[in-house]
Amino acid sequence: MVQGVVKSRSEERFILSVVRELPDPGEGAGIARAIAEQAEPLDWNGVIRRMSEEGIASLFYHLIDRFHLQPLLPPEAVKDLSDQYFADLKRNMAASAPLRRVFDRMNERRLPFIVLKGIALAELIYPGFATRGMSDADILVRKADMEAVDACLSDLGYSPVDSTVGLAMANPMGYLASLDYRLRDGSLPNLHIHWHPVNTSVPAFMFAGKVDLDRIWERSVPVRLADADARVLGPEHQVIYLCEHALRVNHSFDRLILICDILYALRAYGDEIRWEFLVEEARRFGLAKPVFLGLTLVGHYTLWDFPEAVQRGVCLDGLTWGERLFLRLQRDNRRFRGGSILVYLAMNRGILRKVRFAFRVLFPPRHILAQRRYAGRKGGRASDFLLRFGEVFMHLARIVRHRP
Repeated sequence: MVQGVVKSRSEERFILSVVRELPDPGEGAGIARAIAEQAEPLDWNGVIRRMSEEGIASLFYHLIDRFHLQPLLPPEAVKDLSDQYFADLKRNMAASAPLRRVFDRMNERRLPFIVLKGIALAELIYPGFATRGMSDADILVRKADMEAVDACLSDLGYSPVDSTVGLAMANPMGYLASLDYRLRDGSLPNLHIHWHPVNTSVPAFMFAGKVDLDRIWERSVPVRLADADARVLGPEHQVIYLCEHALRVNHSFDRLILICDILYALRAYGDEIRWEFLVEEARRFGLAKPVFLGLTLVGHYTLWDFPEAVQRGVCLDGLTWGERLFLRLQRDNRRFRGGSILVYLAMNRGILRKVRFAFRVLFPPRHILAQRRYAGRKGGRASDFLLRFGEVFMHLARIVRHRP
């Protein structure tokens, strides 16, 4: 039993050492050194399984292939990584082809849209199309266009499966702000159509209403995605969005791919990022603390060095005990979903606001719970709240179990 724990920790340390080399992999010397310096042979089955769970197996294979490091790995490990890489490539290509049809049709009907995450990261930010997996496409549209977007997608064979346009658009600010569209034959990609970038079943009313959608649209950037005209977030808004997305309670920076998303955005945009503007926008949107935590964790896991002025600018009032505990858990590599509820709670200043937040976590609007379990058309039921209690209890139990 002890030997198994040591092996597991050895594999974990190796994976983290690979991630640490990502900001500047050079000629792959750091990755080669990480492989060679292992005190005992790695359990490559365990390494690959863990990398898959972290979402970085194909990225690791890309680096191994790019720097010709295959001889350092057992042939079986190279084959397993290669098989997964090409499976991810095939899946991404299969999802990309139908997206061109969707984008072209929305352009024909003059329905503006911004592509979030997924294919936007895979094509524009990551070093290879297969290195960032995607099974669905997140697309931001204007709320006023939702009925027209719904009609457009219906003509292409898509329909919402979690709720209806009328019901979902009535959701309160700071809760779910999207619909999940799927093709009637069940093929990929699924489409998550958002009318607000903040999209969560855990209340985010602390900052969601501060996000200036007009500024996001004004500063979005035209690009070519899936061989079609599209738009993506501007560099500064992209970094802010990725930090907020990774910190959501159902993510809580639980996988290393969320760190890589931010890292590769920073690498891709480079000198284009105006840090002073990024700090101003993060404050304006009420997202200064998520940006601080996100960049701090990128620096911790990858040794990325972001400007000290940015650190001061997005953390004017210091860290609360909950935020410090969340960071400490992350620095101890104790990453699990639900951990960032500590941060969300800290963003509600004062006992009354904290009580209100806790109440809304346990008792969100019934139709939010119904939409979350894909029963929005039928309405909620009392047992949904029991499931909610269980979910919140599990989040808290993980925090207690993993705390330093």
